[in-house]
Amino acid sequence: MNWLSPKQLLPILLAATLAAGGWIQLQQARSFAKNHPLLNSDQIDALQQQVDQLSRENQELRALSQGGGEFAVPAEMITRIESQIGLKFRSPPLVHRLGSEQLRDRVEASQESRRGPGGLEDRQIAYQLIGWLGINDKLGAQIAALHATGSVCWFDEVGGDGWVTERFQQNSIPDQAALLRCLTRILLNQNFTAPFEDYQDDAIRARDALHSGVATGVETQFFQDAARSIGFLSLKGDNEANQLLLAVPPFVKGLAAFQSMEGKTYADSLLGKGRDALLAKMQNPPIRTAEIMYFSNPELPRKIAITTVPPGESVIDDSAGALGLRLWLEQEINGLEARKYAEKLMDDRWQLFATSERDFHLLWTLELADEESAVDLTKIFCARTAVLAESDKAMAIGKLVKTPAGRWLRVERIGKTTLRFVNTADQATADAVK
Repeated sequence: MNWLSPKQLLPILLAATLAAGGWIQLQQARSFAKNHPLLNSDQIDALQQQVDQLSRENQELRALSQGGGEFAVPAEMITRIESQIGLKFRSPPLVHRLGSEQLRDRVEASQESRRGPGGLEDRQIAYQLIGWLGINDKLGAQIAALHATGSVCWFDEVGGDGWVTERFQQNSIPDQAALLRCLTRILLNQNFTAPFEDYQDDAIRARDALHSGVATGVETQFFQDAARSIGFLSLKGDNEANQLLLAVPPFVKGLAAFQSMEGKTYADSLLGKGRDALLAKMQNPPIRTAEIMYFSNPELPRKIAITTVPPGESVIDDSAGALGLRLWLEQEINGLEARKYAEKLMDDRWQLFATSERDFHLLWTLELADEESAVDLTKIFCARTAVLAESDKAMAIGKLVKTPAGRWLRVERIGKTTLRFVNTADQATADAVK
């Protein structure tokens, strides 16, 4: 039996004691409110705030008592990954413990810090104006829930460390596989660290897909080896996670699927050429999702989307890339057609700008490979924009349409191979960018 040292035991006992104390305080507060029905509304509100605060503190302390500290990574896992990838850890991989309740907040904070000063909040506005998200969708919370729900292990792209929850079971094959996947991401991050602050959406997604694809390959190989040694593995999906997949927006779900599925296909194609080909690409990672999706040559010359200087203050200037266009189109046409048109995208820029603290506007300019693709895509954009405008009438090219929410939308051709989507808070701004 492995006994905990006093140094390890003290914080656990302290957390458990504090958690118990918090629970007692919580019950006392609830009992007081219950037994004093004549309290006025202000007193009830104050008591409720106290109850809510104690509930939060109790959850945090319970999570601490469940875990906390460092997780001891088995040496055989480190050896396995290094041998399979052909790289060495530059420093011992750090994997921390935390309670399941804390994982979502940590995931959301990590995603937030990767996106610059505006964080996810400004992107949420932009994604809603483009039409990737609905008006009630919460980008950060939904991404965090997708990563954290049902998870036993998670890799933090910002800190470069791993995290395991109290749900992790050392003898569980699926949990071991999840840990291997996490450790692989740590290994790749140590050897090929990227300056995320210089990356935009399309480049971040492309690099993440490559790293995630390699990690998924390691995870898959572990499952295959385990199946050969102990027979068929029955993998039961987490019910909560399965329900979440049905609830998150198709856009968020599509981003996750791109990383794990298309990223693995791309990584496998590189491995098919030999380990050196994979490591060379890790050294110079793809900067466009089109390279992951279509194995396109990033060195080929491509047309650049020419954007205008919008009125007001620029908030974000970014690229949707082939993945962003495909996920947008899949809300209007089938996946094969969306993929075909996304392959014709040469370049794009979307610009979120503001003319006041409350008035945000968006321009999305797309440069296509040929005029035929631009003509076809403009028609699809008109059909999709009519849906966004909640209109049952066909939308005319170049014509402004007012939505029930008071916004102004337009789809226009500004060149033989160039189209633009406009979403402004007022007609004057839309006219100013025509």
